[in-house]
Amino acid sequence: MEIKYRSHAVDRMLQRNISTAEVELVINEPDGTIKQSHDKFIYYKKVKGRKDNFIAAVTLIKSKNEIEVLTVMIDFEVQ
Repeated sequence: MEIKYRSHAVDRMLQRNISTAEVELVINEPDGTIKQSHDKFIYYKKVKGRKDNFIAAVTLIKSKNEIEVLTVMIDFEVQ
């Protein structure tokens, strides 16, 4: 699956010191997912070596072969 990043997501990754490898791990091996609409999902995962809570990636499923990362968050709390 191809993962693309919106500029907002890249800005937040830099700001929060989140690598593309970490985002790919969150998407490919999530601890959980939250469906927001038919094509928008939040993937979240506790990543080893990080002191913050869950890392979350808000994504848009473009096709079965392409996903777009809209933003990323740290200290995400599942409600």
